[in-house]
Formats: sequence, structure tokens, C-alpha cells
Amino acid sequence: MGITINQNAVNQVDKNTTIYLEGEQIKGVAIILKGRVLAKSKGARVLLGTGNFIGVSDLSFGRYLCSYEAFDEVLFYSFPVKSMEEITDIFNINKDYKGLMSASLSRYVAEIEKVYAQLHNGAKDIYSFTDKYHAKYMELGSKLGYSVSSIAVLNELEPYNEETMLDERKLEYYKECARISVDNWKAFCSYGEAVTLYTLEETQELISQMLNECSRMADYLEKLMLGLINNSDNCLYKGYAALAISIDETGGDNRELIRVVDAIIERINYLEKTFEEKLGRKCNVDRKRMEEIYYVLISKTSNRKEQVDNNFQYTENETKEVTESLEGALQQICVYALYDTEKADDLAKGILDFINLRDKFSTDDRIRILRRRLTQHFYELYELVFLKACKEQNAPKVIDLFLKYGLLDERLLTTDQLRELYFLDDEMVKQNGLCKVYDIKTWLTCVYNGEKEPSKNEFDQEYVDWLRSNRKRGEITEEGERDALTNPVLRAKYEMQNMFRYNSKVVNGQFSTFVPFLWGESIIKSFQNMLLTPERVNTAINNLLEIDYSIFHREVLYVNQAKGIAKEYVMKPVYPDIVLMPVMGYNGVMWQEITGKKKSREGRFIFPIFADANLNDILIKVFGKFRWELCRSIQGNAWNNIKEKSLTSEYADYIQFYRKNRDISEEMREKIKTQIQKGRNNYREIFVIDYEGWMKGESTGAVKLNRIAREILATYCPFKKEIRERLKGMPLFSDAMERQARNTIKKIRDTELKYRSIEKDGGEITPELKDSLSFYKEL
Repeated sequence: MGITINQNAVNQVDKNTTIYLEGEQIKGVAIILKGRVLAKSKGARVLLGTGNFIGVSDLSFGRYLCSYEAFDEVLFYSFPVKSMEEITDIFNINKDYKGLMSASLSRYVAEIEKVYAQLHNGAKDIYSFTDKYHAKYMELGSKLGYSVSSIAVLNELEPYNEETMLDERKLEYYKECARISVDNWKAFCSYGEAVTLYTLEETQELISQMLNECSRMADYLEKLMLGLINNSDNCLYKGYAALAISIDETGGDNRELIRVVDAIIERINYLEKTFEEKLGRKCNVDRKRMEEIYYVLISKTSNRKEQVDNNFQYTENETKEVTESLEGALQQICVYALYDTEKADDLAKGILDFINLRDKFSTDDRIRILRRRLTQHFYELYELVFLKACKEQNAPKVIDLFLKYGLLDERLLTTDQLRELYFLDDEMVKQNGLCKVYDIKTWLTCVYNGEKEPSKNEFDQEYVDWLRSNRKRGEITEEGERDALTNPVLRAKYEMQNMFRYNSKVVNGQFSTFVPFLWGESIIKSFQNMLLTPERVNTAINNLLEIDYSIFHREVLYVNQAKGIAKEYVMKPVYPDIVLMPVMGYNGVMWQEITGKKKSREGRFIFPIFADANLNDILIKVFGKFRWELCRSIQGNAWNNIKEKSLTSEYADYIQFYRKNRDISEEMREKIKTQIQKGRNNYREIFVIDYEGWMKGESTGAVKLNRIAREILATYCPFKKEIRERLKGMPLFSDAMERQARNTIKKIRDTELKYRSIEKDGGEITPELKDSLSFYKEL
């Protein structure tokens, strides 16, 4: 963890304490008085001992290029130096620091070069090995008539190519300088500052270049490792093992192939050791699985052929576990739920009819009625299973797969699909992103436990409003209404009967052939490739925030009477909850822009847990709808009142009066007319089309919008500053960017005036107010 550092003083820290963090702005530099400090980045790990400076190599870049962590209990003296212009302040304290600093950075160069050289040699040698034996593998398979699959990650790799060519003479020079004694450095640097400053600038550049290349080589070596060994896809290790087994099974000589497998193991061991020693991290190598594959290779086990056929994905015990756990899945689920016997028999008959359909995609009336019947049964069964699972611990695996992924009957999926689904990693526990991501089982559990309010229904009614309207119609009593507000079963049922049922079909996107359970013919890709995890969803969201970075910020009321703040509005990021439906699908749904009545509450986005479409494209549409609905919600009845400037009012006015707008050419009017038809005369849907063009095209400089639409989006959906700076020099974008800039300057000025008024009245500018002003300045 980070610490508070006393400047111009000796500091003591315990082992594993982070002194400076990679990426942080420079806040000082230090000299190690006792102990060792680990300088670590993505691509290198170097130990620095007593007498070395830390942070000095980063001064020219304004931020720390590495994290500096105490390897032992460490004493260090800190200097409040934040740039190269201030470095002479250290020399004025003690003239010997010039020599010490030069010696320190020379040694640092030499140590990083050792890491650089090992990674570089590894990248070169292992690429050569994989390239040679991948080609030989494909050649042998074709020549001997065995089925072999090309290894995708190796097909995409080319020999490593440096982004920055290091000056080898300069590097050798500083490697030799590292052997010069500290006393000689002190004498050499004692004649003035020029020698030291020149040494520092050159070594800083070399260190930065090597760290950058080490980081790139680490990424490259990780890809090579995936080509050598991985659990989820084809790799050289499994490929040669499978080929060797196939040849042995037909009476051939596989000794040469076993030697190649041994050579692959040597490379895996080398990479694993390199990553641990030089980078300080472990490779994701499943040693147990490697050993199991090797045992199958050299032994004569009965299931060798099956292991080869499933690409060594699962052991004999694992395949047996899947078969035993999922056998009679539908019957297991019905028994668990205590589903009515007559209904269970009708469901089983319906599923058998569905399995035997020649064309499951048919829209014939008879098949449509069958789908409707099965869908009704599925949702009734789902409610019973979920409510029982809430009360019981350790439900069978088949129940978990039913609730999370929609597995209903094992006969509906292939053997490979069943095994993959069964062993899917539960990634929902890894919640490190901006948005919380829930599978439907976890989400419904939160609603059941009162941790989340039930969602709106398809008529945009909150649960509380729905209960109130039922009471007014005489369908429930006041006492019944009060009970339903906190009754976990009623809350969960409302969620399952409204949000869940409606959105399962919408996110699936196949309206004419939809059923809410998994069936094999509708699934082309692997479950692993389609699975939406918290990491995958948040990575995609972060990528879009690099373009439309203010989408989740909104003005919320802030009151702090103790600090003299009666009523202020501050900008606050409010990130939506993401709920994943247990279906395979193509769409996303912006279900709620806020939860409840408070504008400071999070929204709710709905996606399929298995997305068979580009996630970025799905998210952009959802983002566009969110932008529109949030503005409409905040503006209330004035959402389309042009007197109150907002995204919705300006855009609605533009669409409503485009025919009379003299700034729009006849050709452009025809394009807008087509867009309105495509958006079904719905303002929101029309806007989303422009928003897609804004995010995908205009952010890269491609012209997708007309001038008026561009100015509206530039004002209310501004690009990140770096993109705006790039675009403002382009004539077609300059007006839009200037309007946004003028509005931002006015907002900053008004906010600063309000804050001065608060201070004048004796109030205090709190961190919340400062953060809000900082946001406007970055806008």
C-alpha cells in the first residue's frame, strides 16, 4: 500500500510497502540508506540496493515508469524534486550526490539490460522453434492423413519487431560505466554539473526505451506461451501429443514426436522461469493438466482416442462427472422444483417433440404453438426452482446451470457443448470494474434479499407504483401492499414475471423462433467465446469511455450544512448495473436510466450471458439510448422545450423542423427523411443512429453526421479531450468543437463564481466541489 512520505527527511518502511506507484505523477525522489527496493513494471523486475536512487530515472517523463516497493525493511531519504529542472537542488545539498546518482543510473541500465537481453533472446528463439514445429505439425498431419488444426495464435504471430531501436554503442558504454567504482564517479562528477546532467538524461532515455520494449516483449512471450500450451484452444503441446497418440494407436512409430513434445516442455519451463525471475509473475500454465496429457501419451489407457477427440480438454473423470451430473437433466430439475406431475409430463413430451423437429427454425403455426407451450412451462419451472434454491444451500450442479445459463435438457446440446458449459469458470466473483455485472441468478437473489429494488415492468412502472395502482383498483388491500413491499417471494416473482421474461426474448433477438432455453443448433460459437464476464463487459465499457467519457456523469444535489453549503449541484459518476439473461443473443437493452425517483441512482442495462455479436456495437446502441433517456428523465416535461437547452430539446427541434432549415441541403433532407423512417419516427431511435455514427465514425475523423447533428452531439456527448484536440484542426469539425469549448469555459466561470461566493459567505470548498470543478476543466 502507499504511504505518506516526509520530504527532506529519513523515512522508514516495512517490507512490501509501495513507496512510489507506477503511473503516478512524480512527487519526489529518494536515495536508499538501508535495505533493498524492488523496481517493477509489466516488463521488468530489478532489485536496487543501498546507495541507489529511486525515481530519478523517471523525472523526464513526469510520472513513475515503475512501481518501487520495499523488498526488505527500508530506510530512505526523500527529496521533494519533481522535475529535471529541480535536480540541482539535490546537488547543492551534497556534491557527492552527483557521482552517486550517475553511478546509480548506470547500474540500473545494466540491470534492466539483463532482463531485456533474456526476453529478447527468448522471443527470438521460441518464435523460431514454434514457427518451425508448427509448420512441421501441419505438414505431418497432411502427409500422414491425420486431422490436424492450425494453431490460430501462432498463425497471427510474426518475428518480434522492436518498436524502438536501441543505441547499442550507448548501451555498451553505460554497461561498462556500471563497473566504475562510486569513488571514481564522485571524482569524475566533481568538476561541474554538466557531466552528471548529461549522464542522467541519456540513461533516462535508455531506461525508458528498454522498459517499453520489455513490456512489449512480455506481451509477445505470453502469446508464444499460449501457442505452446493452453487449456481452451489448440496449442503445440496438445497438437503433437494428439498426433503422437493417433500414430501409436495405428501401430506407427511416434518416438520422434515424443521428443518434440519433450522439447516443447523445455520451452514452457524456460518461459515460466523467465516470467517468475525477470517479471515477478506466474504464467497461467495448468501443470496438472500437462502431466495428465503426458501420461495419456506414454501409457496405453483405454480412453486415449476420446481424449484426442476432445482435444485433451477434459480428463476421463471429468467426462464421467458431466455425464453422471447431467443425465436426465429435465427430470432432475422438475423433481427438485416439485413441479406438478401432469405439467412435468407435458413439458417432457413437448421437449421430446422439440428435439425431434426436423427444422427447429421453422415458423410454422404448429411449431410456434409448441414454442409458446414450452416457454410457459420454462418460466413457471424457473420460478419454482429459483425460490427453492434461495432457501437451500448446495443445490445440484444441474440446477445452477439451469438458473444461470438456461440449460433445460442435456439432449438439446452436443456432448462438447455440455462439457464446455459444465466447466465454464464462474467469473462473476471477479468484480473489479466500474460497473457491477450480475448473472440472472445472482441478480434475482439480490432482489429477493432486498439488496436491489425490483426493476420497472414493460409499462415503465416501478414496483411501488404497480402495487399502489393494484390497491387503488381493489386487487390488494393496504396491508397486502405493505407486505408486498418487503416480501422476498413477491419481489422476486415480480422481477421474474416482468423484467426477466420480457428481456430474455429481446436480448435474444430471434423473436419468431425464441425459446428461453439453450439448444445446440442455434449455437455456432463456443460458450467460452460468447460468455460475457465482468472483465469483458467492463473492458468494452472502458474502451467506449475513452471516446464518450462523460456519459455516466450527471449533476446531483449536494448539501453540507457543516461546511456552509446549503444547496449545490455537483458532477458525479453513476455507473449502471449490468444484468445478464440466461440466453444466447444479439441485443442489449437500456432498461432503466435511473432506479427509483432519485436522479443520483444507477441505471440498469440488460445483455445476454452469451453474446453472439460484437459487444462494442451492442454497447454503443445501449449508450445512445441511455444518453437520451437520462436527459429526458432529468428534464422532465421540458425534455422537448427548446427554451430549455438540452440534448433532447435541441435534437427534437432539429428533427421536427429539418425541412424548414435553410442550412440543410435538399440532399441532406432526403438522408434525414430516410433516417427518420429507419428510426420508426421515434426521436430516441433516430438519435441512436446519429450516436452510432458519432462514436464509430466521427471520433476517428470520418464524416458521418451533418453540421447541425454534429454540433448537438459535440455539445452534449463530448469526445475525450485528446480526440477533440485532434479534430478541431479539421474544418468540418472546428465549429462543433468550438461551441463545446465555449460552453465549457462558461460552465467553469460560473462554477468558480459560485465557489467564490460560498467562500465569501464563510463556507468551505469541499473535495466534492473541487472534483466537480476539475471535471468541468477536463471536459
